[in-house]
Amino acid sequence: MANFIKGKTKILFLCLFVLLTCTACSSPRATDGKTKLDEIIASEEVTVRKDQVNISEIQDKEMKKKYKDLADDEEITIEPMTFGEAFNDGWFDGLIVWPLAQIINKIASVTDAGWGIILTTLLIQIVVFIFTRKSQMSAQRMQEVQPEMQKIQDKYRGKTDDRSRMMMAQETQKLYQKYDIHPFGSILVAFIQLPIMMGVYYAMIRASSVVYGTFMGIDLAQTPLFGFQNLQWAYIIIYILMVICSIVSMKMPQWLKKRQDKIDHVKKKDYLNSGNSTMNTMNTTMYFSTGLVAILYISWPIAMSFYWLVSSLTRMILNVFMHMSIVKQAKEKKNKGIIK
Repeated sequence: MANFIKGKTKILFLCLFVLLTCTACSSPRATDGKTKLDEIIASEEVTVRKDQVNISEIQDKEMKKKYKDLADDEEITIEPMTFGEAFNDGWFDGLIVWPLAQIINKIASVTDAGWGIILTTLLIQIVVFIFTRKSQMSAQRMQEVQPEMQKIQDKYRGKTDDRSRMMMAQETQKLYQKYDIHPFGSILVAFIQLPIMMGVYYAMIRASSVVYGTFMGIDLAQTPLFGFQNLQWAYIIIYILMVICSIVSMKMPQWLKKRQDKIDHVKKKDYLNSGNSTMNTMNTTMYFSTGLVAILYISWPIAMSFYWLVSSLTRMILNVFMHMSIVKQAKEKKNKGIIK
């Protein structure tokens, strides 16, 4: 465990640094809820009415002077933002927000903003999975070996002496080694996903195709809260589906394990009927994180709900893929006599 932490310290520190940096960024949205004119990222010229953007709170004084006297129904042409211009505002904008926004814009230019979000989300999830595959596999194995973990915990239940604690730690470590589990794998994935989520958020509220785009008649710049307040069912349904799919994607490893146990005719031991403190902790963490996402996303653009919905659906598919891979590896080890 100590070696794992030592090996991942630089990655964890970098992710934390990115998260702190991006949370310190100024908001691209003005107090009136509109995106500031000088924050919009376009890949080509976009013409909008003055009342569709915020000019009063932008930092570019020349731009503010140029457009402040226009009538609300007069048009403003938004020029494409280059990489250099984005990078001048900060490395986070240049290296993360600008590329994501431009990918969405490019895809939207040949389809629509909705497909731009969906395909960009799939690309992000695939890239994240490629770089964190081992950590995600480890996190899934952690959930699937909970019965054996509970057996160890019950064996030393109520024993608080140093020797018992040491023996429990040693048996737990052997279990991790047996199934190639890294306890902090899920934490690493979370640290990587947090700055990506913030990057996507800024890209969504700055990409011109999203700010002024629609998908199946849905204004992507509006929020689920707007949908609840005005009984706009499309917004409400998308938001509810996002929450449900988020929970399902997190619970799926446990369900897949139970299904596999039935297929393998695994008999449930009496010790598994007692409360599983580790599983309860994992479930509490899962519901807390889902609740946090639900609270944040209700006031964020519905485009972010699309992002999280597609991400959850993608994770479901990856969960099935990883489960099949784990089962295959376990059978191979059993045939070789590594696992009894």
